[in-house]
Amino acid sequence: MWCDRIVNKLEHGQSYSRADIIDILEKERSGLSRSSYILAASNLVRNGLLQHKGRNRYCLPSDGKKKTYVPPYSLEAKMIRYQISTQSPLANFTIFESFLLNQFLPHRIIKNTIFVQSQRDASIFVFDYLREYTEKLVLFRPSADDYTRYWKPGGIIVKDWASEPPLNPDSPHDITIEKMLVDIFCDKTIQMVYNKTDYPAVVRAAYERFSVDTAKLLRYANKRHKENEVREFIPKR
Repeated sequence: MWCDRIVNKLEHGQSYSRADIIDILEKERSGLSRSSYILAASNLVRNGLLQHKGRNRYCLPSDGKKKTYVPPYSLEAKMIRYQISTQSPLANFTIFESFLLNQFLPHRIIKNTIFVQSQRDASIFVFDYLREYTEKLVLFRPSADDYTRYWKPGGIIVKDWASEPPLNPDSPHDITIEKMLVDIFCDKTIQMVYNKTDYPAVVRAAYERFSVDTAKLLRYANKRHKENEVREFIPKR
């Protein structure tokens, strides 16, 4: 794509704001709408050519072999994300589904479960909407016992998200790799969809294939009171 060329105009070790990136894109190809430049910047991040470093800061990847994680959602998960964001554009939520772990596990998860994690004050509205929108089973804040008793293949679980989760400002409803690695360690309902003994392999594979912000991951793990435990599984460099 035309926007890929701008990476040759960026310097390693220097960070840029989104406004900086948009200015550089505009100089490369003028006359487009602002939304087109924002989309082009998001595509650079998705394709691993640009790395999101922090709030409104971007830089060239420190390791060119590692890409920014983009969750490969199923069509059903994409439709749920679209429906919720269209129905409630101000709702803060992220989507996780058990199929995402197939990228990292030595064996495949065959039966999918979709988790919609939202702010506490919005989760009940998300639940009510999904019950009307889909014929699939939708559970609200289920305990592990509830999950075992009522779950059906393809079920949807609506939960509150933990405090201050790490989000992707370019795709706020897509789960980040840092959030996923902490959630699958801490969330007992998510642990119903995979074997927690596979956790070390998942973390190792994630660090090998994708760019992971360890500081961001540990801050979130600390919010969930699991920083020391999660830290034990982070590959030593």
